[in-house]
Amino acid sequence: MTQLTFEFHGKLRLCVESEDALALDFFASEYGLHAAASDADLPTVWLHFERSKGGISRPGYTTHTHKVLARWAYRVRLTLRRIEIEAVGNRFSIPMIHHMLVHPSLRFLAANQGLLMLHAGAVARNGRSILFSGRGGAGKTTTTSLLLAYGQPTWQVHADDYVFIADGPLSLGYWTRAHLYRDLLRWVPEVAGRLSSGERLRLEVLGRVRAWSRERIKWPVRMALTRLWTGRAPAAQACPAALVLLRRGAVDVPVLRPAENVAEAVQELLEMNFYEARHYIRLLSKQGVLDEAGLSDWRAAEAALMERAVMQIPLRVLLLPEKQVEAYALAKGVAEALNEVGA
Repeated sequence: MTQLTFEFHGKLRLCVESEDALALDFFASEYGLHAAASDADLPTVWLHFERSKGGISRPGYTTHTHKVLARWAYRVRLTLRRIEIEAVGNRFSIPMIHHMLVHPSLRFLAANQGLLMLHAGAVARNGRSILFSGRGGAGKTTTTSLLLAYGQPTWQVHADDYVFIADGPLSLGYWTRAHLYRDLLRWVPEVAGRLSSGERLRLEVLGRVRAWSRERIKWPVRMALTRLWTGRAPAAQACPAALVLLRRGAVDVPVLRPAENVAEAVQELLEMNFYEARHYIRLLSKQGVLDEAGLSDWRAAEAALMERAVMQIPLRVLLLPEKQVEAYALAKGVAEALNEVGA
């Protein structure tokens, strides 16, 4: 049995135990930038994964199927400092177990330790970060990618999908592989040159499946941040210059403005975060591990952390054009709009 250990800024730990080479390779690739081991007493998510060689049913386990292909059975033990996940599944279940169980378990533990894990993309420069958040499809990946591809060479990738926000305020990178979709190539064509022929083919096929399913099936091509943004070492921590909510509107160029209603913005961020955790909540509720009281406590903890964050970090709205805009022009407009932020 092989065990992999990953630590997140000395605040959280993930341990993955398995004999399955595919699972070990997935998590080593996903969290390679966080690989570490210490004897510190940290809140920990522990995953034991077994690849099924036949059926997936186990006594005391709950079975689940996602999008037909991914099938697994799981058992979760949950406390405020340790979450243990035992899972047996097929090869397609591995990324789903990460997305639906492991990743949100880290978020649950973080919230209960006073650390906010926010669904956001982020870039950093000169020790200052800009965090981009918003509902699905708002343009988090696009906006961060445009700044990194066309902006000043001092921009660093800070987070692709989630970022930790600690008191201070301080933003801490949560580094997983970037999740690439076909549309990104339209905005940043140079990314295609960093993909293998097999990755380009998968990106095209998965893009067609996504379009055919009308956004119901979204399978990404995963790529290491250091490979995607060659020569730009990820920033580990920074002082947030702004938390930017992304919107679409009838504008010709990107427009940055102060958020008009902070309370509404906090509620939007909270609902967005918990929409991302919907599968996790369903799986734990299905097993009877997370009841309404536990869910309410989790929401209250994140709501308090979000309120603290917006009191410490300037909150802005970036209005992006609804109409088609040439990639470089949009990147230039975003950079100019963010000049006043001071990152």
